[in-house]
Amino acid sequence: MATKILLPIDHSDDRSWKQALPVALEQAKFYGAELHAVAVIPEIIQLPNLPANYGAGAREHVRNAVQTILDNGGAAGVAVHVQEGSVYREILKFAHKESFDMIVMASTKGDFPNYEIGPNLARVVRNAHCTVMVVRDQSR
Repeated sequence: MATKILLPIDHSDDRSWKQALPVALEQAKFYGAELHAVAVIPEIIQLPNLPANYGAGAREHVRNAVQTILDNGGAAGVAVHVQEGSVYREILKFAHKESFDMIVMASTKGDFPNYEIGPNLARVVRNAHCTVMVVRDQSR
């Protein structure tokens, strides 16, 4: 039984959420679980030649984009979290730290030999402390 479900979303790629969002909502409803969304952006490194506020607003931009996706997908009120760093590492760290029971992630069309399992999804599946539900791309 799941009490907390995590849905990773890449706001710039609708394949990351278009089919996974309805499944995550269905699972949350079935289990009576909390649903949370997480987006991961690259770590913003402050270099000496960049202005002090370089990258300011990136987190808020991504948070707003994900919130719009959720609102339009019938998931208004779902908590949105934005992490910085490596996609799979941040998903795994956040899921473990916040004690999620399930991660719902979309698979996308890939190339041989990993037709539908990209590197981030593969690493999350292999290393997660909890159940990972993979939502396959059904448009083939």
